Amino acid sequence: MKKQILTIAFALLAIAGFAQQNCYWVFFTDKNETHFDPYSYFDAKAIERYARNGADLYDISNYPLNESYVGTVGDLADEVVGCSRWLNAMGVMATDDHIARISQLPFVSKVQQIESEGTVANKEVTCNVPEQAEADILTDQLKRFGGQHFIDHGIDGKGLRICVLDAGFPKVNTHPVFKHLRDNHQIIATYNFPKRSENVYGWGTHGTMVLSCIAGINGDQKLGLATGAEFLLGRTEIDPEPFKEEVWWAEGAEWADKNGADIINSSLGYGKERHWTKDMDGTSYVAKAANKAVEKGILICNSAGNEGDDRRWMTIITPADADNVLCIGGIIDELDDYRHISFSSYGPSADKRLKPNVCAFGHALVANPSNDTITDAYGTSFSSPLTTGFCACAWQTRRELNALQMKAEIEKSADLYPYFDYAFGYGVPQAAYFTNEQEEKPRSFNIEETADSIRIVVTQHSETEYVFINIEGADGVLIGYYQMFPKDDRIAFAKNDLGNGKRLNVSYSGFYDSLEINGKGEMPTINENQYIAMGHQNGTFPEIKQEAWSSEGFFQYDWNLANSTWNNYSRNLSFGRRWAYGKSYKIGFGYHFSHFRQGRKTTLQPAEPDPLIPSEGISRTTELRSFQIGAEVFQRVVIRRMGLNWDLGAWGNVACTRRVKVFEPCTMTNSEGELYFDGSLKSLYTGCKSMNRFQYGVTTRLSYSFSIGLTLGVYANYRLSDIITPAAGQNTTNPIIGTLDQPSPWSIGIEIWL
Repeated sequence: MKKQILTIAFALLAIAGFAQQNCYWVFFTDKNETHFDPYSYFDAKAIERYARNGADLYDISNYPLNESYVGTVGDLADEVVGCSRWLNAMGVMATDDHIARISQLPFVSKVQQIESEGTVANKEVTCNVPEQAEADILTDQLKRFGGQHFIDHGIDGKGLRICVLDAGFPKVNTHPVFKHLRDNHQIIATYNFPKRSENVYGWGTHGTMVLSCIAGINGDQKLGLATGAEFLLGRTEIDPEPFKEEVWWAEGAEWADKNGADIINSSLGYGKERHWTKDMDGTSYVAKAANKAVEKGILICNSAGNEGDDRRWMTIITPADADNVLCIGGIIDELDDYRHISFSSYGPSADKRLKPNVCAFGHALVANPSNDTITDAYGTSFSSPLTTGFCACAWQTRRELNALQMKAEIEKSADLYPYFDYAFGYGVPQAAYFTNEQEEKPRSFNIEETADSIRIVVTQHSETEYVFINIEGADGVLIGYYQMFPKDDRIAFAKNDLGNGKRLNVSYSGFYDSLEINGKGEMPTINENQYIAMGHQNGTFPEIKQEAWSSEGFFQYDWNLANSTWNNYSRNLSFGRRWAYGKSYKIGFGYHFSHFRQGRKTTLQPAEPDPLIPSEGISRTTELRSFQIGAEVFQRVVIRRMGLNWDLGAWGNVACTRRVKVFEPCTMTNSEGELYFDGSLKSLYTGCKSMNRFQYGVTTRLSYSFSIGLTLGVYANYRLSDIITPAAGQNTTNPIIGTLDQPSPWSIGIEIWL
């Protein structure tokens, strides 16, 4: 029977592996026999934008897909996820067999598995109504841009149309911070791509918070600058859903284009769960869709991501890696200072382009979707919508510019420009640049060169501002960058350590200067106590895929099911670590403590009645204990369906210590040698030989992964091996024990992964 169960279990594993569905882009060779009328397809605002940006309405990318191709592929696929005109492709869920048949179709140019996992760029939300003092600090989210310049000039994004792609927008149709949008009919269109409906007012709360950072008004307090803009709200994300969001994001960008969007805010990212860092070079298909949107005149603002505190992933995520996308990093809310918020992703892109482009607050005051109040929230997510609101106001002042020109102007307006680094980009954009009220900053330092050193001498000292320094290679790639407090009003470098042919760039208190280095060394030597190192030193950019081999801790607690002799309780406690390859295969090692107690009872009845022995006899209880080291391997056969994971696997344990313990009432004699019973317990050890050293079996589990990095699961194990060696439980000195029966092979339990 056990051999049959083992065979069935491994057959299920094999079948599941072969039948597993994956998500694919299916690309077509052409758009033959398709027709397109842009004037019936596009919103009037879109046609106006095409003209203003010099884009071609009749570009082949705007033509629909060949319906015959779509129908044929749809019939062969297990599920159609969506279609992209721009990529001339459709996203499908399919098994290996089905995708092999699809790839052989004559009109299919190639198929590409989608390997990324979508995440909203949200770090933590603290739902509370801030005290007024805290609220005043948080509204520096607009002051940091110099947003009052826009407010004073009545600039609020009017005439601009903004598309927000996110996970859902609950309470946007009722929350008071959006009342002005509803009253003035500023929400032009909505679409829910996962549900294929227009209802977006539910699901993930992230989009509501993001929208409030673009255009929310709390009483007379602006949460975002673009309160006069129009909006398109698109739901493209499901939490969790590892594959389909890239298809929906591409569809969302095309929907935004069709409906006349000028700006897309995307506080989303696809990256470290399945991509390699080297893939963050602007070549993912979602990055290609983003670049195509910019070509058609749409400015895209995208958060850099929340990987800044993961040193294994030192780059941004896609589509923020696209060349034409305005990638926004996060800073902490200090009005007159620069502090990178720890979780915001660092640049550059994998091909060493400047990312992020600019930065803004990653801690903001936002609408609370759970009620009609506001709350503070953390996330690089919020740097992007705050900047999106700024961009709408800025573009309102320069409507003659196309999207790429506007992106360049946003960068030039930033308060560190032309200095840049991979933590802050060019800095925080400033409204005064667009209202022509920007003041020229006086020289705040001098760069002095001697025969053997370079010194930065501060002339306008500030107790709160940092000096920003980078060392730039001849190819424009930064070798190192630093954020320093000047000590004794100067910072000194050994000249020969800086490196010949490189450039030293410095920004302090709004003033910028640079110096070409004529030395011989490779890297600067700087007193570590004098600076805060903010990025890559020695030009090291690791090329690793976090989830190619990732690890997670686990804790398990389970109970064995009762059988005829082990009928009271038993329990097993395990903890350890698993190493995973991607999301589909895992191998783990752990420590296991197994405790079977109060299971098997035997009763001794005296040959003749004895008043000192209970009439029911003397019972003995057997307990098994062991401490084991184990290993497991399993395959995930249903990947994150409806937020759930289903796994099948096998496991094996080797016992380090084993023992069988027998509890019995003590028997003692009195001074006359008469037997009496006192009801206490003593232990008899039958030795380790009665328990097998090696245990093995199969397992299945169902789990749910939360966005905070915690996974909870329930599982069932079936033990294929015997715990007790047949006849080895016989104790000749205690024949009453007899041969120990096997505990039940089934156990069920709960599991936590971190």
